[in-house]
Parts: sequence; C-alpha cells; structure tokens
Amino acid sequence: MQEKRVESIKEVDFPGLKVPFIAVYQHPEDFPEKCVARIYELDKPTDTIMVKDTLKEIETDIRENTGMVFMPRGAEDVRSLVGVWM
Repeated sequence: MQEKRVESIKEVDFPGLKVPFIAVYQHPEDFPEKCVARIYELDKPTDTIMVKDTLKEIETDIRENTGMVFMPRGAEDVRSLVGVWM
C-alpha cells in the first residue's frame, strides 16, 4: 500500500471512514527517529500517516483538529504505541 502523508490531521477525510481512530507511535521501527500518527478504520490501517519530530506536535494537532479522546496503550500493545485517539 502506498502511504499518503499529511501535514495535519485536518487534511484527513474522516467522514469517509466508518469507525476512524488514530494510533500514535513514538519511534516505530519504520520511523525510528520520528513520531507517527497512523489513521485506522476499525482494526485496519489506512494509507494515511502524519509524521512529526515530537509527540507534542502530534498531540497538539489532533486536539486542535478533532473531537477525539485519547486512550493510553495497553500492556499487550507494541512498545512503540503511545495510545489511540478515538
């Protein structure tokens, strides 16, 4: 799947997704020096990501541009996952 990078979450077509959420990762394997917000529809990743230098940049963008609520990662989740915005 070809990835689509956005500069801001406000660029994402959320109405086109049935049950969207945003998984936020700190230093994932594919971006070890960055923080990444991946857009999901239910349990399936979409092609859309936002890549930033810090978690603060991602958190601020999501807070300012969505009405989503943050849920921290569970013990069974991958270590790079910070949590999910729903």
